[in-house]
Amino acid sequence: MKMTKALVWGLVLSGASMMAYGQQAANAPHDQYPELPAGPGRDTTIRVCSKCHSPDNVITNGQDRDGWEATITKMAGFGAAATDDEFSAILEYLVKNFPPSTGQVHVNQATSAELAAGLGLTTAEADAVVDYRKKNGDFKTIDDLKKVPNVDAKKLDAKKDKLVF
Repeated sequence: MKMTKALVWGLVLSGASMMAYGQQAANAPHDQYPELPAGPGRDTTIRVCSKCHSPDNVITNGQDRDGWEATITKMAGFGAAATDDEFSAILEYLVKNFPPSTGQVHVNQATSAELAAGLGLTTAEADAVVDYRKKNGDFKTIDDLKKVPNVDAKKLDAKKDKLVF
């Protein structure tokens, strides 16, 4: 699908308020974003989108094709700079890798940002879960998850129906 430049631009930027962060992110190496899956369009997405916001915006806000196209249009309006082909590559990458949320949290695959958003954890708690998982392997039950130091077990109990192991 050939997209208009305005449509594709919309996805890329989340707003002028994130410009300061964007300058830091734009200069960051691509391997700084291991939470973004490899694949066609990844490098373009990082290069174009991280000028104004963190990849966490993408990770925590999955959408269907129409949603991503609308976001691209919005970002284009904010001034995202890329060619039509680059915007198309970004769109395909996002549609493939960041569909709408099912409401479930796959605790053995989720990034820190996904854990925080899906389970109501603080950034520190979500980072602790990811670090613990890397060191100790996958969680099998909620009781395993509760072994993570400095994570509020009450938060996990409150969201136990969303947990997938």
